[in-house]
Amino acid sequence: MSMIERVAAVFAGALALLTVSAQAADEGFYVGLGTGQAQVKDEPSQFPGQGFNENSTPYRVFGGYRLGLIPILDFAAELGYRDLGEAEGNVAGTSAQYKVKGADASLLAIFPILGFDLFGKVGLMQFDLDKTFAGATTGSSGTAPIYGVGAGFRFWRLGIRAEYERIEIDDLKSVDVGMVSVTFRF
Repeated sequence: MSMIERVAAVFAGALALLTVSAQAADEGFYVGLGTGQAQVKDEPSQFPGQGFNENSTPYRVFGGYRLGLIPILDFAAELGYRDLGEAEGNVAGTSAQYKVKGADASLLAIFPILGFDLFGKVGLMQFDLDKTFAGATTGSSGTAPIYGVGAGFRFWRLGIRAEYERIEIDDLKSVDVGMVSVTFRF
């Protein structure tokens, strides 16, 4: 074995140990709080051919548990509550307001890389939706799938992550959420 191969082998071993130790240190419970921007799109049946496409400021509080199973792939489960804020605008000259809020549960597949995380997310949201047109409100509720992707950075017990999610609510054309969250691990 040449000197270069030995140095490469030592470097690869050290990198693997760092990854394993960083991974093991991240196992356990965590809580988080996030905010960002939500985009609500709809084509209300009351206004054929007219669309609603407005933004709002959402927030989410959540808690989770990270398993820390293997160094190259990790999993976490989260429970949370989110309020997507109030998306306000006009549809065919009529004032419109959309409010979406509810509880969610998600599973994350995480690829840890020396303090950084890349992740994919799937889950469900139990939602309440209120649509208001010219002062008249109609409500609906149900369960909607959530899926998304994100990236994060961890340092000590703190973390910050950015993520994009799509919430598939049947009563809406689409709901897209971009969020930045701060986490604290116990």
